[in-house]
Amino acid sequence: MKTMKLIKPKLIVLVVLYKKTISASPTISHLLSQNKELFDLELVIWDNSPEPSPEAEISGLSAVFSKFQYIQTPENVWLSKLYNQVLQANVYDYALLLDQDSELPDYYFDKLGAAISDFPDISLFLPIVLNNKKVVSPGSFVYFKGKHWKKIKTGLMSSKNVLAITSGMVISSKVILAHQMKFDERLNLYGIDTSFMLRFSKLEKQLYVLKVKFDHDTVLWSNPSADVMLSRFRNLKGTWPKILSDRPVALVLAYFYSIAVSLKLALKYQDRRFLK
Repeated sequence: MKTMKLIKPKLIVLVVLYKKTISASPTISHLLSQNKELFDLELVIWDNSPEPSPEAEISGLSAVFSKFQYIQTPENVWLSKLYNQVLQANVYDYALLLDQDSELPDYYFDKLGAAISDFPDISLFLPIVLNNKKVVSPGSFVYFKGKHWKKIKTGLMSSKNVLAITSGMVISSKVILAHQMKFDERLNLYGIDTSFMLRFSKLEKQLYVLKVKFDHDTVLWSNPSADVMLSRFRNLKGTWPKILSDRPVALVLAYFYSIAVSLKLALKYQDRRFLK
């Protein structure tokens, strides 16, 4: 009697680099230690850096991953656009989105593989992302903005009012194909993940949060210079009219909230530019 060969899910892993080489990316280092036998794996490196990674580093990854793409765009393509291009141009069952600085635990693929096997109808899997030991993803959408979870929740849950950052997010091709789902290309940095999660919750009733934790750092949760914070805050403020265009009450609340935050940042940095 012949034994049936199990078909591995096709997992495409997208890592976005910016002003960092392949060898300097913690994410890629941690990917190399994963149990790669669990998936039919393809690695896509999208390099938004002005200069490409050294050829030796590209060749080194190509030798490790039999299916491998390296895309370099010195013009720094918007995240929303490159996400859509990769998700629409490739064949896969699931897509894992990662930034360059995620410290994935070695068992990430093991936990993901088990969850996919147990819940094949679920189209979105999320890790627990920490910053300074605080859970920053997933979180809750409250009125018009995100709110951090005080307690970690994992497993199958309602997708309603759940937010998450894209780093570590695993998306099934089914939701992309069935709903023609895309990331909002009007957004170039902040709000991309919020917009995606709000739309996902309208289309799919459930998602799964993995028992996986990793650290992640971002400018808004650190203490950047006034120039950096001003640029990021203006970008964030500009996303609300786009994300909340179908929620008029939330949009009004966001407007007054942005005024309060502008005042707070102006006082903190002693900089009037935050008021403009």
